[in-house]
Amino acid sequence: MRSVLFLGMIALTVNSCSVLRPKPINDIKVTNAKDLIEQIQTSQPSWNTIDMRGSVTALQGDVSQRISTSIRIRANELIWVNAAMIVPVGRAKIDKTGISFYEQIGKTFFEGDFSAIEDALGFSLNYAQIENSLRGVSLFETPKRRVRFEVINDGYILKSRQGNLRLCNTYNQQFMMTQQLLTIGQKRLLIHYSDYQQMSGQWIPMKIRYEGQSKGETALFEFEFRKAEVNSSVRTPFSIPKSYTRI
Repeated sequence: MRSVLFLGMIALTVNSCSVLRPKPINDIKVTNAKDLIEQIQTSQPSWNTIDMRGSVTALQGDVSQRISTSIRIRANELIWVNAAMIVPVGRAKIDKTGISFYEQIGKTFFEGDFSAIEDALGFSLNYAQIENSLRGVSLFETPKRRVRFEVINDGYILKSRQGNLRLCNTYNQQFMMTQQLLTIGQKRLLIHYSDYQQMSGQWIPMKIRYEGQSKGETALFEFEFRKAEVNSSVRTPFSIPKSYTRI
């Protein structure tokens, strides 16, 4: 299953003009976890829709592929992916029921639950957590008690545990997430965020990199967006051709 999702990302995985990315300014300083959590919640993006265009690089072992990609999201509902490599390659859809994609080169399709994400990245994630990972929001709610707070040179760190799950979230001085690390035993998922761009008063991470390690294997998916638009009307057409073969 890990190879199925990876190949699907390659199959589904536009550069535009450069955009201004002003440096955020924030003079607020926090000295404890409670105040930091409050500032993070205030700073988090709250868009209802987002349309992002750029590329995704998928890497596993010696196999690597970069593909032009458009991602459109309707909050709490749907993540839609369209991919092209000079010509259209395929589409993917993630909603609360699971994952579907089809690719036009081999004329194949996949429909399944979120176990495909676990097979690829080593962690079981639901729809809300996948969407939050693209927002730059913690996948798990940070508890206000039993959380370790640290001040570092360029920001803050929050560490906590939920059973066997260890969480370590890092934020910059403007309270934007720069990475979140999840570990359970030998399984590890690290998500990096960078190149924030301000749109409609909200800061959007334009570079997101997922690094998953499980069962001795490492998978990497890196999104690099060149353009994004929030709270616009988005179309998300998705229909698997009847002649395609299930994988």
